[in-house]
Parts: sequence; structure tokens; C-alpha cells
Amino acid sequence: MSGWTEPMKQIIDEELKWDIADTAIEYQQDGLTNQNYIITNGIRKLALRISGGNADRLGIKREAELAAMQAAADIGIGAKVVYFSTETGHMVTEFIDGVKWTDADAGTDVNMKRIADTLRKVHALPPVPYTFSPYQDITDRIQFAVRHQLGLPGDLDEFLEKLAAIQQDRASSSQQQLGLCHNDPFANNFLDDGTVRLIDWEYAGMGDIMFDLACVCSAYSLPQKEIFLACYFGHYDADTLRSLEQMSYVVTFWNAMWAVLQTYDPKPVVESAASAGPAADYRQIADWMFARLRESV
Repeated sequence: MSGWTEPMKQIIDEELKWDIADTAIEYQQDGLTNQNYIITNGIRKLALRISGGNADRLGIKREAELAAMQAAADIGIGAKVVYFSTETGHMVTEFIDGVKWTDADAGTDVNMKRIADTLRKVHALPPVPYTFSPYQDITDRIQFAVRHQLGLPGDLDEFLEKLAAIQQDRASSSQQQLGLCHNDPFANNFLDDGTVRLIDWEYAGMGDIMFDLACVCSAYSLPQKEIFLACYFGHYDADTLRSLEQMSYVVTFWNAMWAVLQTYDPKPVVESAASAGPAADYRQIADWMFARLRESV
């Protein structure tokens, strides 16, 4: 069958013991840094991820991802892992036949409560062998961007000054709660099959749970944020909202630098719209996020 790469063939043949000739493949368009597929042999349906190979650059720890996924699957909020290579990042999981949410789906009163219930379960899971620090990730990504001349805003120092103040405040805050975090729970990483499930655990690690809550609230209005915080904590107060807004700044900065790194391409530049498009899109995303940071400085 055309379209099979060598890593895919190896996983299908050696790990799953399936016959390539009897295996159907469907490419998924929603992968940003990896290639995602649905595969079936007529009996079993699975999800296959071929890693983009940039885990180190993005601060992804595969051992932590695997441990978090297994823990999430054990309590029924994640996909069961069938195959996982911590060396390559390639992975096969059971296919979840659920609806992937939009921001609107994640913002209904009913689903806000369901998200809050799900994240409380995640944050109470056993520890994994990695501590997630968005502050360190941002620093590392800036250093990479400088080395490779990816282009950074002229007012970066102002962003960093506010980031340092938030980091210090969070470290000493009575509001800070630590736990196992997904660290990427935006609407597109929720699946609803009657149960709210989380996919894409690449950034999982121990950390400040407010980072997860800020990711969820990124598309919420102020009234929605207040409702969501009350759903998660059982109450709402001004100090908690302030903590959320602080971490929302960190989430935006972290994602801005993620977008900057996506513009890096070690391959020779080819003058074509097809090759220039994705990098240009990521640059626009980064610029938009830096503009949001500018409004908060």
C-alpha cells in the first residue's frame, strides 16, 4: 500500500503483528508537530502517532508522557496505550470514538463542570518522573531562537520582567497547588464519548495546576472563568481569579515561544508557497500572542 513510511511499516508488522496488505490507514489533519493516523485491520481500530522528532527542542519528556497516559487510562479518562517508544516518540493507542471539542463546546456550563471534574482527577493522579516548568521552557526556547536567529520581539525584556515577577509570586503563593498536569488541555485535546477524555499528553508533568486551568480558560470570557473556577474549587474569589490571570500570561508566553520554534526549519529553503506557508502561519501566531502579552505588560 502506498503512503506507508518505514516507521509505520515497522510498527504495524513488528509491534502489532498486522498484515500491511490488510491494514487501512486514514491520515488525520489535526496534528501540529506529529503525523497522526487511524489504522484498522477490519477487527481492531487504533490511533497511530509518528513523532515529528522535535521532542527535545520543545521540552517533551517521553517517559513522563507515557507514565501520565497509563495513569489516565487506568481511571478511564485517557486512551489505552498499545505501543510506545520513549526513544522515537512513536505511539499506538486504542481509538476513542468521540467528538473533539471546539472552544464553544468547552464553554458550556455543563461541559465546564465536566472539565473541572476531569482535571481534578488528573491532578490527583500519582506523580510522574518529571517536573514541568513553563518558565524554564520559555527560557530554553528563547535561547534556541537566539542561536538560530528566529526573530524575537524588541520588547522581549519587558515580557521576561513580568514573567519573573509572576514566577516569584506563584512560588510563594498560598494559592499554588501542585499535581500531575496535562499542560495542554485546550479544547481540541478533549474528546467526548459520553466521558470527557484527554488526548495529547506530550507536555505532562508535575507542576502548578493553575497552568492547566489557565489553558482551559484561554477562550473563556470573564463570567465563564468565574463559573469554571467555582466548578473546580467549589468556590470563587478574587485571589483565585488573580492567580488564573497571572498564569494565563505564562500560558500565552509559553505558546508564543512554541510558535516561534515551529518556524525553525533546518532544511534548505525552497522558494515555494507550499514550503513558506506553515512557517509564515506560525510566525503570525507568535506575533498575535506577543501582541496579547503586550496588552498585559
